[in-house]
Amino acid sequence: MQPITEPPARKRGLVDRMAIVLLVGVVAVSVGGVTLLTVYLDRIGDTAAVLQKVEPLPSYEGRPAPVAIDGVESVNYLLMTTDDDGTLESVLIAHLSASHRNLTLIALPPDLMASDGTGSLTTSYRVDPLRTARALETLTGSRMNHQVHLDARRFSSVVDSIGGLEVPGGRLTGPQVVDYLAGDPQGRSERTATLLRAALERASMGSALTDPGTFDKVMNAIVPCVTVDAGLTAEVIRDTMMESRVQPNEIVTWPLSTMRTTDGEVADPTALDGLRKALASDTFPPANTIMRQAQLPTPEPTR
Repeated sequence: MQPITEPPARKRGLVDRMAIVLLVGVVAVSVGGVTLLTVYLDRIGDTAAVLQKVEPLPSYEGRPAPVAIDGVESVNYLLMTTDDDGTLESVLIAHLSASHRNLTLIALPPDLMASDGTGSLTTSYRVDPLRTARALETLTGSRMNHQVHLDARRFSSVVDSIGGLEVPGGRLTGPQVVDYLAGDPQGRSERTATLLRAALERASMGSALTDPGTFDKVMNAIVPCVTVDAGLTAEVIRDTMMESRVQPNEIVTWPLSTMRTTDGEVADPTALDGLRKALASDTFPPANTIMRQAQLPTPEPTR
């Protein structure tokens, strides 16, 4: 995965910078905080421009088409976290609804077996992350619009920069992030979703905006731990951000039920069918729920 080097970019506004942070699922502000962004127009610099970029997934025959509701497309962000060796640690699909009101974090185990014969997601990522993205498009029947790569260990600096996070079981500081994310593969993905939701909620409180020192620390901490695909431009992110109505405390986590085999984890057929239908119809369960596929295989329409 070779980074793309880009020419120096002109300075962009704070909305661009914070939009990038929101949509990659690292740190965000709620819509109520957008007004505060203008206060920092001269403080951001080129944070967005210096984020590392990788190639987007190219078009191929049979690639799933984007899902559009009333002419507006939903968006799937494929978030993949790695350890110090670059090994895939957790996988999330962050689904932003076409209404821009709902964000669903779909947790997948990294040892999930792909349906295209490429082995597990971990194996395909080791060969080429783009292969992982394509394998998930085949598995889910939905387009992975963008990729976000997150260095889990370096993310600890982001946690410290925002003053720690409240997660089930207590308060989490930066040095505790790696241990918190350890454990079985599916558990890692679910805890990653919990961590990101907690970060979104923490940032939406405004502390990262009202204190210039904290704000600078957050921006500095984000750059080394986040890589996005080149298609996730500042302009695309800005437009999505300005239309977004996602509230952090209403984010839904959807763990995909799987079955253990000798080769790895295989998606439960009923659960996978429910996920494919949910993505295709842009319909997920109500907010403030944690969906267990074995209990609720097919979500009811809520939009």
